[in-house]
Amino acid sequence: MKGSRMKIAAVLFTAALTLGGCGEALYEMTPEEQAAVVSYAAQAVAKFNNFQKDGEVHVNKDVLESGGTQQTNRAPAGQAAEQKEQVSAEAAAPSQETANSQNTAAQNPSSDAQTSATIGQALDLGVVRADYTGSSLCNTYKKSDSYAVDTSAGAQLLVLNVKLTNQSAEDLYIDILSMTPTFQVTVNGEHTAPAQTTILPDDLSTYQGNLAAGASGNTVLLFEIPQEIQTVSDLQLRVTMNGSQNTIKL
Repeated sequence: MKGSRMKIAAVLFTAALTLGGCGEALYEMTPEEQAAVVSYAAQAVAKFNNFQKDGEVHVNKDVLESGGTQQTNRAPAGQAAEQKEQVSAEAAAPSQETANSQNTAAQNPSSDAQTSATIGQALDLGVVRADYTGSSLCNTYKKSDSYAVDTSAGAQLLVLNVKLTNQSAEDLYIDILSMTPTFQVTVNGEHTAPAQTTILPDDLSTYQGNLAAGASGNTVLLFEIPQEIQTVSDLQLRVTMNGSQNTIKL
């Protein structure tokens, strides 16, 4: 190592003598000499560089201009790994508040669910009343020779009768089809079925028509339920419209 330093010093001394002459051409170092100078300079910088162990660090412009030093805050490797694991665990595990809100949402599936007194209120028909007037079971619902609904094998139709009444002093056009409501019925607290969508002119879910002042009109909702249900002792109708649910005990 001592011999190498002496060789480098000799090279630098020769270069200084050569470059220091007046009126003479500049000395051009050979590639080997350039490599020796670069190697020596790199060793000198590494020797006096206090941040060599830290690798590449950011230095503020003010520190460079003032000639001062910048203190770098680096956590030990073990502590950094522990902090990283803690952050990952916090990101993966939901907070207690989030867990509580999820449990509340699971217990209450729809925060907009309400219990409405009448079908008219659930459909927001205003001055038009919609009153449930009874139910019946059948295999075929026939409005006329042109309009009939049959059931599939092993099923029957539950027919809910709903009367619409215009309580205002003027004729009204009722367009329930454009409201796009959906209906579900729960029979005897056990079986739930959606309403059948039909082209019947008296189908409440798709009803469109004029209703004179003070006049009434009969509509129906049809549900396909198992043939085994022979007696209907309890009915609950769920009406969903515009994101809100209303449950009516019939």
